[in-house]
Amino acid sequence: MVEVRNIVVVGASHSGLHVLHYIAKYLLPILKSKHQGITYRVYIISPSSDWFFRIASPRVATSTSLLSTEKVFVPLAEAFAQYSKDEVPWIQGTATGLNHSARLVDYKRVDAKDGEQLQYHALIVATGSRTYYPAFSTWSDKETTLEALKYTETAAAAAQSIVVAGGGATGVEAAGELGDFLNGRPGWYSKPQRKVAITLLTSGQQLLPTVRKALGDEAERKLNGLGVDVRYSIRVENARKEHDGKTTLTLSNGETIATDLYIPAHGVQPNSEWLPPNLLTENKYLDTNVQTLRVDLAGPRVYALGDVSSYSRNTVIDVMDGLPVLATNLKRDLLAYDEKHPERAAPGKDRIFTPNTKEVMFVPIGTATGVGVVFGYRVPGFLVWLLKGRDYFIGMSMMGTAMRSKVYDVRWTKEEEVSI
Repeated sequence: MVEVRNIVVVGASHSGLHVLHYIAKYLLPILKSKHQGITYRVYIISPSSDWFFRIASPRVATSTSLLSTEKVFVPLAEAFAQYSKDEVPWIQGTATGLNHSARLVDYKRVDAKDGEQLQYHALIVATGSRTYYPAFSTWSDKETTLEALKYTETAAAAAQSIVVAGGGATGVEAAGELGDFLNGRPGWYSKPQRKVAITLLTSGQQLLPTVRKALGDEAERKLNGLGVDVRYSIRVENARKEHDGKTTLTLSNGETIATDLYIPAHGVQPNSEWLPPNLLTENKYLDTNVQTLRVDLAGPRVYALGDVSSYSRNTVIDVMDGLPVLATNLKRDLLAYDEKHPERAAPGKDRIFTPNTKEVMFVPIGTATGVGVVFGYRVPGFLVWLLKGRDYFIGMSMMGTAMRSKVYDVRWTKEEEVSI
């Protein structure tokens, strides 16, 4: 009987797709060549039929006349069509549990009544995170996200007042898109007539708190030019939807305000509910070795990449910097696997993740400008527009990388190499 070893990727987010494409293109052929007589399958489990390019969500949510939904949804079947369905099976379903002692993933297919289990030889957890507002990320499936985008566009078009909560990049981008679209851009010597009252609330003392204060101050000035007011050191304690469609907000200073549209754009939540509590940190992130990206508490050959993991700061940069680390260590572990000693670590040197601590951020503010910094150097507003603000990277390689397997082989060093 032929031995089957399953490599399971849970999650088809930006990180999950990158891992899947890397394994299918580069690692699977090596494993088949080195371990003849063993069948390897690379499974990917994801509940949505489509991948949502969430980076562009602030503009799509404001108006599909600015950026259509067709530009930000790509069918996963299209991404996987280049691979054999026998070697790279796609399960459209939701992961519901993990038994790391038995090395089993529990999942439930879309529209199925009963759950199923999948044995894994190696497991990569890449379920990502979700925003508190459903228009800015995939909560479950494409239809849910489309409904949230449509609701936001319709509500914004009819609104006389809008409140956005969150002083990070998403909150600033959302407020800027709404201000630009609903109030118009400022002229050389004038501000547009304010048609809609837009307020951005932040619990911090500056906008964009992960970069220098001067950039946050510049972002505020540009938001003001689009008719957006910014309030600091204040948070929304409670949001109650009223019968007339308005939302009543109770603020941390005791103030109560009513608004036509409330958009919570503060932070994210890791998609980790399906994982055992003993594998999670206090903040519900998957407890990951910050150097090797292995999940040591879950046993051998279990890894994590992206927002769900405790190593990540919830940025695309951490996904891209983490991929070569995970790819190298996964390759080493699989090639060195000895069924007589399944717990034995691979000989040689692990690749180590080093976080990029330099300032890197591009934040469009409306459709003509923005603020940015690259490796500590400030980027002028027109260049932020040129690089990101025109279409939120859709025209660049980022979307193609995730969907069309434009990932590159990771070469290991002499110290990392495993001899077979």
